[in-house]
Amino acid sequence: MQRERPTSYKSALLAIPLLVLPMAGRSYAASHAANPDAAFSFSVEHDEEGVGLELTWAIAPGYYLYRHRITATLDGRSVRLATPRGVSEDLDSPASGFREVYRGIAMADTIGEQLPEQGELVVTYEGCGQNAICYPPIHKAIDLATLSSRSLVSDESDSRCNVAPRASEE
Repeated sequence: MQRERPTSYKSALLAIPLLVLPMAGRSYAASHAANPDAAFSFSVEHDEEGVGLELTWAIAPGYYLYRHRITATLDGRSVRLATPRGVSEDLDSPASGFREVYRGIAMADTIGEQLPEQGELVVTYEGCGQNAICYPPIHKAIDLATLSSRSLVSDESDSRCNVAPRASEE
């Protein structure tokens, strides 16, 4: 005759997967995070007047870009960008609350800026995967003569996060 174990022992055994699964899911999300270029596909072209640039991001499903994190510099000086209003969302974090974000597509224009024919415009942006990971600031250098872009290595000193990707804090 087999002796039955106390109910509390069975409950404890059943609770173990509930404790481990969230950690495993977070680890899986971090290890299977999309490459930032896949999550936020970046392109650039001249605006209709041929004076400024139109910056466009195709944002993968399940990802978003922060409107307030899109910036540009030219020779160390800030370049004004016009960005349409994003969707205000509560990102489920006490630290961030409601933020304007873009999903699907984001655009920015160098409105009112006379850009030189030569030089390098550095565009910086930051985004996250929904309930998954956030990326440190992503930097793209745009050659103004050819409009080709290349990724720049992020300087950890300009970021609130020191590794890519990171757990969502915003």
